[in-house]
Formats: sequence, C-alpha cells, structure tokens
Amino acid sequence: MTQQVVEEEKRSKLAVALSGGGARAAYQAGVLYHIGQRLPKLQVPILTGVSAGGINLGFLASSKGDFLGATQTLKHHWLSLSTKEVFQTSPTSLLKGVFRSGVSLLAGGSTLGPQFRSLLDTSPLLQFVTNNMIISNIQERLDAGEIEAVGLTAISYQTGRTVLFVQGNTPIQATPSRSHHRIVQTALRIDHIMASAAIPLLFPAVKIGRKHYGDGSFRLTAPLGPAIHLGAEKIFAISARYGRAPSEENRFDAIGGYPAPARVLGLLLNSVFLDTLDWDAISVRRINHLIDQLTPAAREKESLRRVDLMIQRPSKDIGKLASNFEVQLPRGLRFLVRGLGTPNNRNADFLSYLLFESEYIRALVELGEADAESNWENIRNFLT
Repeated sequence: MTQQVVEEEKRSKLAVALSGGGARAAYQAGVLYHIGQRLPKLQVPILTGVSAGGINLGFLASSKGDFLGATQTLKHHWLSLSTKEVFQTSPTSLLKGVFRSGVSLLAGGSTLGPQFRSLLDTSPLLQFVTNNMIISNIQERLDAGEIEAVGLTAISYQTGRTVLFVQGNTPIQATPSRSHHRIVQTALRIDHIMASAAIPLLFPAVKIGRKHYGDGSFRLTAPLGPAIHLGAEKIFAISARYGRAPSEENRFDAIGGYPAPARVLGLLLNSVFLDTLDWDAISVRRINHLIDQLTPAAREKESLRRVDLMIQRPSKDIGKLASNFEVQLPRGLRFLVRGLGTPNNRNADFLSYLLFESEYIRALVELGEADAESNWENIRNFLT
C-alpha cells in the first residue's frame, strides 16, 4: 500500500464501530483479521465499542504496531478463550448465584437477606482482560498520532443515562441538554471496559468513581452515535445479525407452542444488541438522503455532514450455529440453560451469547474471515 493511500484513509475520518453480543463478538475478530491481512497498514482514527465490542475495542486500541498486528492479537485472544475464563462455571458458583437471587426475591426487601448482585461471577473475565490488555498503550498511540479518539459506552445505574467515555483530543459534537446521553473525557481503564460489558443481572455492575455502571447497549438507541459524535465521516460496523430469508421466517411462524424462557430471553437480548444497530442504520441513511438535497451553504449553516456507512453481517445464523456446540458447555451451566429450553435450535439465540467454548468461538472467527473474503471488493472500496 502506498503512503498516499494510507494518508487518504486517515483523512477520511474512518471509524470502526463494534457493537455487543457476548460470545457473538468473536465474529468481529474474524472480519477484522481478514481486513488486517488485506490492508495491514490501514489507519482507523476513531474506534468506538460497547459491551463485548468494547472489549474488542480495548484490544485494538491498546495494541501497538500496525492494523494487522492489532487484529492478530484480537484473534489470538478470542481463540484462547473459554467459558471458564469469562465467568465461574463450577456448580457451586452457579447455584450460589441462583440461590442468592431467589432468597433476595423472597426476602421482600429485608436487609437480613443476602444482597443480590448478579447471577454470574465474572472475576475470571476481569483477570483475563487485566493480564492481556495494556490499557496505558492507548495514550501512547494517541500521542503518536496513530489514533485520534477511542469511545466506550456504558450506562449509569444511578442516573439511568448512557455515558460515552472518550479518550482523545478530537473535537466532540455536543449532545442536547435534554438528551439521556452524556460524554465524559477521561483516561480509559480496565474498569471502563468491564463496566461496558456488564450485562444487567447476569454480570455484576462495576463501580467507577461513586457510580455503578453496566452494559452500555441497554438504552443505547443509536449505536452509531458515538462515532458520529467523535467526528466520523465513514463508519464501518460489524453486526452479529443474520438476515433470514422470507422462507425461513415463514417456517418459524408455522411452529406453534408456548415460547420457552430461552426463546424470550434470546429475543430480549437480540432487541438490545442487534435490533438497535439496524434501526440506527436506517436513520443514518435517511439523514444522508436529506443532507444530499441541501446546498453546501445550507449544510454548513446547520453544521450537517454526510456519514457514509457500511455494515458487515454474518452469512449464517449465529444462533442456530450455537445449538451445534451446546453440549460443550460446562456441565453445571449446561444443566441450567437446558432448563430454559436451549436444546431446541429455535431457542439457541440466548445460548449464543453465553457460549464461549473454543470450538464455537473458532467457528465464528472463521465465519467472519470467510464473509469478509467473499465481500472483500465492497469492503475494500469502502475502506480505501
């Protein structure tokens, strides 16, 4: 790649936006690694992430060297991961979480009962991230001009507001005073990474300062907003949603019966982690269309700019794929999720968020690489 092309990529204010999705975020690692192989010197000035995408963001932003090296590191960490390195999987730990939640509910608010924090203990994930991510490298890369801004989203349980934690010196587009969004410029820490990925009730909240924070995907109605606030003119986003054909939808509609808890939970998580990106993409494209109708003078007067968007999606149903690997879950966890109805592949969406087992993760990474390969012409044209 010529220096001219590299400089052009940097001038275009490209942002990579990484959404959440638990174990599904391994697909992002596969897509990004293939891009790194094809464009090893690609420069991405703006990086934003939330939830599991926030963890991916942390590894990318803190990895020194070129884009290929950063994506290789990200892929390596995903392939070395297992469920026991994300949360405690021993029967004792799982039963303790269930017991404390049940007793807390039956205690009726009494202070004598145990305080419920979460169903799962994520101390292994904290240890994994701490051991493998040198978060201080982000400032060094900012100082070197390799990146311009890094944005990580979480939600404050005290205020109910979505908070975008930003590290970088790039000008930030202000949010309306009545917006439920808040932007905080700070030096990112491991605590911010863990807070952004703390799925409510499943994972414990993380205390930053005097407030407790959880997964930023909840109440984040505009997942592309952080990149736009940081000045992006082009956004490359990676979705974990598989677009079913009408024939597949009709086949599912024909299946009756009362929905299993896993089905309901899967739909709930899909609405948080997948649906909002699609809705926001529609809004961005509609606004682009309206901006295109304005004169340059009108755009400048209203401080409007066009934001080009590309979303890479999986070519296979990630939820359905998870059902093939359900048997690999640790025994205690497998017992609990089967009680929710996960053996049925129609209910496997919920399972796909918690299935951090190596063979499933490898399948998602390989799917991401294959999809990026098959769609390479479009990806290259967008990025360069």
